[in-house]
This record gives sequence, C-alpha cells and structure tokens, in this order.
Amino acid sequence: MTNVLRFRWVFVALLAIGLCQYATAEQKVELAGYEVHYSVVRSTFLQPEVAARHEIVRAKNRAIITISALHDDTKPPPVRITGTVTNLLSQQIPLEFKLIEEGSARYYLATFRFTDEEPLRFKVQLHLADGPHEFSFKQPVYAQ
Repeated sequence: MTNVLRFRWVFVALLAIGLCQYATAEQKVELAGYEVHYSVVRSTFLQPEVAARHEIVRAKNRAIITISALHDDTKPPPVRITGTVTNLLSQQIPLEFKLIEEGSARYYLATFRFTDEEPLRFKVQLHLADGPHEFSFKQPVYAQ
C-alpha cells in the first residue's frame, strides 16, 4: 500500500472514529479558499507503531487534533498552523502542530492532555499569505 493510500485510510478512519464517537456533523470549515478538515480523537486510537513513528504518546489522558488543509484538488503549499485548547477552568494550552507529509498527503497533528468528559474549546489559526484565518469549535473528549 502506498503512503498516500495509507494516509488517506488512516485519516478517514480517524475522522470516522471521531464522527462516530461524538455524533457530530462533518467537521470542516472553508477558510480563504482552503477546505479545512479537523478531528479530535484519543491518542489510544492510534496503533502503537504509528504513534511511535510520529513521536506521539499513547495514554488515556492524551488526545490528538488532526488538521488537513486542502486547496483546489492539488497539494497545497505548507501552511503554518497554531492554536489553543481551553478547558473548563479557562486554562489555555497552546497546541504545537507538527507537519506530517506522506507521499502527496500533507496534514498537521498536535497532542494535548485532557480530563475525561470535559468540554474543550479549540481555536485554530491558519497563517496564509494574506494573513491569519481562524476557526473555533467545542468538543468533549472521553477517556473510555
């Protein structure tokens, strides 16, 4: 299986798991000509070898946010992504996104700690040539 097919399968699986787990609608936004897909899942959803390859700690209290910024059916240029996750105590935790490239696929991952069933607020900024573009969403994460 090529890296591109493997990424697509993993990304679709993560998105599907996230969608099924939280029973939400499709998680995407349109920003400055980009179609931005995002999902949040527990790190334990990753297979150990995948987590190790991307230096992700698998634990019951850690989750992953995945961002994919698509542009005009072509491989978009790399974008800088920053963000924060805020908990119920209004503690704001910076998200440090890491660019992952596998074949023609490009996506961004960040990990963070969470408390079971705590509703979290996410703010994500894409820094593009014409300036930053932001979107936000709320989502709980369950330790199960």
